Amino acid sequence: MRTYSASAVVLRRIDLGEKDRIITLFSREHGKLSAVAKGARRPGSKLSGACEPFTYSKMLLSSGRDLDVLSQAEIRESFPNVKSDIGAVAHGVYLLELVNSFVDQRQPNQDIFDTLLSAMYVLEGGTDPELAARYFEVQLLTVLGYEPHFEACLRCGRTPQREKVSFSPSMGGIICSNCGNAPSDAIVVPYAISSYVTALRSVEPHRIRELRFPKGARRDLARLLRWHIRYRLEHDLRSTDFIDALVGFGQPTGG
Repeated sequence: MRTYSASAVVLRRIDLGEKDRIITLFSREHGKLSAVAKGARRPGSKLSGACEPFTYSKMLLSSGRDLDVLSQAEIRESFPNVKSDIGAVAHGVYLLELVNSFVDQRQPNQDIFDTLLSAMYVLEGGTDPELAARYFEVQLLTVLGYEPHFEACLRCGRTPQREKVSFSPSMGGIICSNCGNAPSDAIVVPYAISSYVTALRSVEPHRIRELRFPKGARRDLARLLRWHIRYRLEHDLRSTDFIDALVGFGQPTGG
């Protein structure tokens, strides 16, 4: 079997039998891949910690017929602060599910990998999980070529002012109030939301905590990005239910 190394973040894990685990990884060098970690469920296994979701490790793997095999792992970051805060966990799981849903097997994308790792370190540093999630959504959509466009109305070319606009995921942009008759998939949002999308697109990760978005803008932005992502994936993400449940129980988080 061919042996290779990878710097990877664990996206998800499932138990296999009584001793092993199957993990889904997103690596800088090889993209998304699945591997079996033999004996990872045994007490004292050296692979156990490296199989936990969020964990970032340098790994040694071997190519297998059906699944690759994880043989060694050196943990670089386990993100303990994320794992100790329920809001950070909820949004962290959401980031992992976004990557798992958008990225195909064995398709490396260093920009997405670096953006995911940056967002995880932002969460680890105590930044508002909601802002960290919005940052990652905008960055991910931009890398994939799906970023929402607010520069001008897609029909008349006019730049809206203080008004509400219709954002259409299928068109990837906005229809101004003068044009009307927006596509059936459009949702109405204040045009002012464009400034927040621009801020999230251009901000350096270490400065995300300095952003100040009004509560209404946060709600509108979350709704728009979720709707846009749902259109692109053609399904809802399970982790959004977890986030919504936290909001319902009054946790200081949103999504």
